[in-house]
Amino acid sequence: MQEIFSINWLLWLSTMVPLTLSAGPGNLMVATSGAQSGVRRSVRFIAGLDITYFLIAVLVGLGLYHTLMNSPTLVWVLQVVGSFYILYLGIRLLRRPLKAPSDKAMHLQFKDGIVVQLGNVQGIVMLLVMFSTFMPSGETSSSVVLILSAALISLNFFSHVIWVSLGSTVQKLIQSRPRLLVFQNAAFGLMLIAVAVWIFLRIGPL
Repeated sequence: MQEIFSINWLLWLSTMVPLTLSAGPGNLMVATSGAQSGVRRSVRFIAGLDITYFLIAVLVGLGLYHTLMNSPTLVWVLQVVGSFYILYLGIRLLRRPLKAPSDKAMHLQFKDGIVVQLGNVQGIVMLLVMFSTFMPSGETSSSVVLILSAALISLNFFSHVIWVSLGSTVQKLIQSRPRLLVFQNAAFGLMLIAVAVWIFLRIGPL
């Protein structure tokens, strides 16, 4: 446990806070969920994201990154699946204005959080950066892996609270101005589609 105190936590915060607060696929999906369902109904989706990310963080910290680095095909498949799933959710949102006003909102569930996080290879890259930079002496200590993973997930959860609150604020505005619903669905749908296309173009062909 002594090696934990050798971590430069101030540098860790200055590195990880901007990464977790940035407008990546996960945060954008959380904001979309907040706008569609509100904070309370988004908790299951956020739990799916963060629990899955914690498990991935532990696996990466304990050595999964060696497997990923040696299996470019697996990384490519994960990225493609993630981008197509985000594209699917964006198209669903974009089509909602064409449906009846009485239709229920699109509530993202725990399983949606799992799928989105598994396809978020950008998040795995962030883990690689964290462990390669802040793991003391390059050692794979299970206690350090767990503490770094827990610290990152706590930061991630804080970021998700901010983004879901921003999305929920949009929802409250829409409740007082129902006509804004069409604009909200179109805006968030196009943003999700743009993220999916960006991921797909970035990875390129196998």
